[in-house]
Amino acid sequence: MSQKKLINSIQILRGVAAVVVLVYHVSGYMRVHYSQTIFGDIFRIGFAGVDLFFVISGFIIYFTAKDYLNKPSKFKDYWKKRIIRIFPIYWIVVLGIQLLQWILAKQLKVASFATEYAGGFLQHLGTYTLFPHHVAVDPVTWTLSYELYFYALFSLLILSRKLWVIPVLVLLLSIHNSIFHPVLDPSKGLSYYNYLFSNYNYEFLLGVIICHFFDKIRFTPIASYIMLGFALVIIAVGGYDVGDYDNFKRIMIFGTSASLILVGTLSLEQAGKLKTPSFLMLLGSASYVLYLIHFPFLLILNRIPNMFGVTLDALQMSIYNYVVVVINILVAVFLHKKLELPLTSYLSKIFK
Repeated sequence: MSQKKLINSIQILRGVAAVVVLVYHVSGYMRVHYSQTIFGDIFRIGFAGVDLFFVISGFIIYFTAKDYLNKPSKFKDYWKKRIIRIFPIYWIVVLGIQLLQWILAKQLKVASFATEYAGGFLQHLGTYTLFPHHVAVDPVTWTLSYELYFYALFSLLILSRKLWVIPVLVLLLSIHNSIFHPVLDPSKGLSYYNYLFSNYNYEFLLGVIICHFFDKIRFTPIASYIMLGFALVIIAVGGYDVGDYDNFKRIMIFGTSASLILVGTLSLEQAGKLKTPSFLMLLGSASYVLYLIHFPFLLILNRIPNMFGVTLDALQMSIYNYVVVVINILVAVFLHKKLELPLTSYLSKIFK
């Protein structure tokens, strides 16, 4: 499979995953505050978009860096690309959230969302370095801590193939974790043990395995459609019984379906049966920005009517939140084109 076709397939799935998570959070907000939902509440399991992101991450990391394996000289280049990809736009978004909160709360006296927390330098450092269990000014950034952990595990194999024992040990202990902690209890705190040996490690591994074997196994378009259909059946039948903290069940249901979706989509693209509209490609490219901004944006946008003295009933707020979804997408695309792309390009040239 050519890199161009691969990227087309992956970009579409990234965009879909980001929008699914967006609608999940918007619908959840409406359910909690107004007993209303959008899109018939079918996206109340939209957190499964995160599982799709993790499987995609495993695939992409292996695809883009498999030639780096056992080449320590590539270690610096590997991490440079990932740091430039993740941190600059993340720092801008977090600083923007904190500045906007200060303006809203201190100047306009509008309650929106909390960005202040007790603690000193170390807690702030944890937030800005995405250290595990950091104080999340942007609530979705816990997933980025896992992404960085995945990168770290893979980078060990860049230093030396002999270090394979460490990722394998992590996976074995992840099995232990799923047996003894099949359902996590966030009220008791999420330990570093749960972080290091999370079942999310297996979603990352699934992506790596799919990438390793994909060009060795060909699937017909019919088989690909069957895989996609089967993934939707798995989600429809078992997905609505899965909670955020169902450690093992979540991976079995959403990790499996995400893998089938990835393989099916890539296979259709390879066979020339998958259309790639330019807007979906653009949405996929903007998916990281959309993922970062959507939660604070939905909170802010839902305060705007009251800020202007407009009171909307529950049904009107439900209709309004369809607009919130569209605004989030448009703003993300704009920021991707005008901020993320130029910034990433500039930093990549500086740190060659």
